[in-house]
Amino acid sequence: MAKVSIIVLQYNQSDRTLACLESLKPLNADVIVVDNNSEVQHLKNVEFWIETNKASSFQVLASRENLGYSGGNNLGIKKALADGAEQILILNNDVVLQEMVSGDADIVGLEAGRVFGFDYLSGAGLLIKRKVFEKIGFFDERYFLYYEDVEFCQRARNAGFTLALATTKFQHAVSATTRTLGKADLLYYHTRNALLLQNPRLPFGKLWIKLKQHIKIMLGREVEISRAILQGIHDYDHHRFGMRIK
Repeated sequence: MAKVSIIVLQYNQSDRTLACLESLKPLNADVIVVDNNSEVQHLKNVEFWIETNKASSFQVLASRENLGYSGGNNLGIKKALADGAEQILILNNDVVLQEMVSGDADIVGLEAGRVFGFDYLSGAGLLIKRKVFEKIGFFDERYFLYYEDVEFCQRARNAGFTLALATTKFQHAVSATTRTLGKADLLYYHTRNALLLQNPRLPFGKLWIKLKQHIKIMLGREVEISRAILQGIHDYDHHRFGMRIK
């Protein structure tokens, strides 16, 4: 049977991580928890859980900086590949599995979506064969957060790989992690990364979007949000990607 490694990315919210890890105990897989520079107590909570559960197939890989969804998962993927994994399951820490994800496609997802005319499998849960990474590489770290799963699926599809939706039973607290960012940060990443993804509607509408946000600022309406959207456009135009620098 092909070796499966599961990557669980954590940025704080260790209560959700522990619930996720509990659901993974019955599965025959190695588990790598990538801690994305959480507050110390959240990292210790996971380490304590692994120790007390004597979970020898579970390990923690701690990053010294927040690498975002793309960078954090890439860190775990590279470790799993080095350890001989033939399939890698990328799993959000707010997902609780009731059974192992399976399927014959090269990429099998728990959830599917469509954005800007692109069909994709959500990064909340992706079972990806080793050969996919070997041919097309990893998640694009410029995105940091949002739309990196869309871009990865497009790149995989263009390379000839097959994608399919799983029938796996699971529970997902949708956006439990990202909603803690606040609306301004979310709209910053959405705006910048939509341009990076080459949303066909945005490049031609940038002037209108900028004008609208400047008017809202002049009127004192949602100033913080408007500034975040404007920064997203500015950073895209100046090739500033990764984590938002305020």
